[in-house]
Amino acid sequence: MPTWVHPVLSRRRRYYSITSILAPVVLSLTVLWAPAAAAVPETVLAAADEQALAADRRWLNLLRYEPRVFGISRRGAVVTAGFYLAPGGDRDPAAELEATLAALYLPVEPGAEEDHAACRYPARRRFLAEQIGFDHGAAPPPRPACRDYEAWRQRVDAQRVVLIFADAYMGNPASMFGHTLLRLDAQGGTRHMPLTAFAVNHAAYTEEDSGIIFALRGVFGGYPGIYSVLPYYEKVNEYTHLENRDLWEYELHLDEEAIDRLMAHLWELDEIGFPYYFFFQNCSYRLLSLLEVADPDLDLIDRFSVWTIPTDTVRAVVEQEGLLAGVHYRPSVMRTLDHALHGLSRSDQEKVEALARGELKTDAPALTARPDAERAHLLEAAYLYLDLLAQLEPLGEAARTRRHALLIARSRVRAEPLPPPPVPKHRPDHGHPTQRAGIAVGRYDGVDYAALQWRASYHDLLDPPEGYLRGAQIAFLETEVRAYRDIPSRSGHAAGEDVELERLRILDLRSLSPRGHLFRKWSWGTRVGIQRHRDPATGERPLMAEAGGHFGPAWGIGEGITLYAATEGELRGSGRLEDNYRAGAGARFEALYTSHPVRLRLSARALRFHDAGAAGDEDDGDAWRVAAEAGIRITGRTAVRFTAAREEDYTVRVTHGQVALHRYF
Repeated sequence: MPTWVHPVLSRRRRYYSITSILAPVVLSLTVLWAPAAAAVPETVLAAADEQALAADRRWLNLLRYEPRVFGISRRGAVVTAGFYLAPGGDRDPAAELEATLAALYLPVEPGAEEDHAACRYPARRRFLAEQIGFDHGAAPPPRPACRDYEAWRQRVDAQRVVLIFADAYMGNPASMFGHTLLRLDAQGGTRHMPLTAFAVNHAAYTEEDSGIIFALRGVFGGYPGIYSVLPYYEKVNEYTHLENRDLWEYELHLDEEAIDRLMAHLWELDEIGFPYYFFFQNCSYRLLSLLEVADPDLDLIDRFSVWTIPTDTVRAVVEQEGLLAGVHYRPSVMRTLDHALHGLSRSDQEKVEALARGELKTDAPALTARPDAERAHLLEAAYLYLDLLAQLEPLGEAARTRRHALLIARSRVRAEPLPPPPVPKHRPDHGHPTQRAGIAVGRYDGVDYAALQWRASYHDLLDPPEGYLRGAQIAFLETEVRAYRDIPSRSGHAAGEDVELERLRILDLRSLSPRGHLFRKWSWGTRVGIQRHRDPATGERPLMAEAGGHFGPAWGIGEGITLYAATEGELRGSGRLEDNYRAGAGARFEALYTSHPVRLRLSARALRFHDAGAAGDEDDGDAWRVAAEAGIRITGRTAVRFTAAREEDYTVRVTHGQVALHRYF
């Protein structure tokens, strides 16, 4: 293992090593059984008590005392045995303060200097030394050399901190909301060579990284979360090459003392585990708590008591007065390739593919006859395409040979290199906040209603698109409750008020990826929740469990139009149905137009269910819906949405119209 990497902050180490468990436990026992000669001077204890250090926010931050869900109380978040030196130290900061002082006053054992509390807890020692001074007429605590920490600190050489945001990635449940990490820039040229820096990452510790089990365990805290420090170029390669995610780099104003506090506290997190929840105590939440240790004047994590969405945490950092120093954009390889292909004819794109796959030589007349600027354009685009293709297919040694040939050929052409992709007009922090509430009025089947709407997170295709990944939808816990004036057409009851839950959609995911000549992507969607559907026996619309999905190609037309055609399946479950379920399959067609400030969607779907003809009518198993929807942004936090639809289920046709006012917060 490299000596310059803190062993616990290396992502290649096991989470629960014997050393990480036993060393702090032994230190705790040593504190409890220490001889009287190692007792803390009464004057030091009195000074700590006089300053109320046990209740000091800076001390609580070091102990990782954090609000529990809904902010009812605060408690130490660390779950690894031994981090807290006192019994009940995760609940009693005063006891933990006394135990830490006792550990600091223990004599240094020859050959075991690195195990002394002064070396294991440099941030705690620093805080107590600054507040108490250890100069109250008694001998100060020992100060071992702590060579391991000093060597690690010197190697990382953090002089600047940058918050990194990676765009949403729909291929992994843990990354659908985006991801944040910190970059630690060293002294000197790192500002211009950031790939040589180190990055601080926090993530669930697991061998799994996808799948339903991974998602479910992540939602309910089934994995521990740990910090790691690793070369930044590894994360850049993972995000921009393998996952095609753009990166936004937010440089922060943190002075030298703040960075020293951050680094000292990172060292204390020696294979230390935290509860990890995808929607709350996740990567972004833990990085905010690190920043609060670095600068105790920051107020970041108290904003997040239920949900912690990465884009919201970036927004919180940007809104913190005086914290943001600058922003830099790093496009993904796919974004760079799309920019290089933009404006090329179909014939030229075919040449790019042929060059990358070795089917067209770099000295072919079809290239050499072209003007230098055009030939350079094709060679650079082919190199980018081959670079991306190598991440997706096992191309072997031949690909490296072709890549080298493309570089040589490009170097011989006198032409300016292609400009980088333009920086998007809107950064992730410019987007709307992820929670949404709304009020609506509508008319369903001739009956007027008012409705309340709420969505926990995050974004759908008719929300204002600025700052969000185009074509991506992640809607979590979308709820609508309606109050009808009268419902005779569905229940036969007399006129009167009736309040009912219309739907609770637990999850609704969409990924619209327009197909191109070089990458023939597929688009998809899936949803699960409960929704009102027609009961053929009574004509009422009871709540039914619902799950569905669709899959097919999408095409982009110009800058703002997307067309989508897909096969679709749907499963409903209810005791009101004859077989307790309905399973159907069919097709879906959509046209989506996105501009500022308007989004329009025309959609049509038709399904054929398994119980067709059960009641003697061959059409009673059909269900279809056509709809026109529009979302119009009013301000950065408000939007209005219009819906008009005509639908049929069990041969009953109804018309639905709604106007909703949405507020994002």
